[in-house]
Amino acid sequence: MEQRGGTTHHLDIGVGTGYYLAKAPANYNISLMDLNKASLKTASARIGKARIRYEVQHNVFESYPEELHGKFDSISMYYLLHCLPGAMVDKGVVIKNVKAALTKDGILYGATILGDGVKHNSFSSKLMRIYNHKGIFSNMSDSEEGLKKILSEHFEYTEISVKGTVAMFLASMAK
Repeated sequence: MEQRGGTTHHLDIGVGTGYYLAKAPANYNISLMDLNKASLKTASARIGKARIRYEVQHNVFESYPEELHGKFDSISMYYLLHCLPGAMVDKGVVIKNVKAALTKDGILYGATILGDGVKHNSFSSKLMRIYNHKGIFSNMSDSEEGLKKILSEHFEYTEISVKGTVAMFLASMAK
C-alpha cells in the first residue's frame, strides 16, 4: 500500500466492529463509512477516536460528500456488496462512488459472498436462502463475472480471487 508523507489515508466502508482496523499501523489515518450509526460508534470506539479522520453515516448508493472526493489512498469494502439490495449490475453505482473518493493512485479492495457460479454446502445454501428472503443478503445472482464487470467499468486493473464462495477483489488505476 502506497504511503504519502508517512501516512496512509484509508476509508473502510461497512465497518462492522472495527476489529481489523484497530490493528492497523499507527501511521494509518482511518475514516469510517456506514449507514448504521451504531456500527460507526462501535468501530470508532474500538479503533480509538484519535485515529479517526472522518466518521460518515452514508448510503453508498448515493454520491459521497464533496469533502471526501480524492482523499483516500485505499478503500476497503469487506463483506458489504452481498448485503446491498439488487443484482450485481445495480451495485455498480457503489463502485462508481468509491472511485470518486480515491486518490489518483488509490486502490479499492474487499471481499463479498457470491451466490452464483460457486458451490455452497447444504448449510450455507439454506442460510443464503433465508438471508436473501429476509433481505439481509441480496446475492443469489452475484457472480465472479458480474463483479469483474462492475469493477472493470471503473478501473483499468482488477484482480479477483475466489476461495470457496467468497470473492476477494482489488481494483486500481481508476478510469
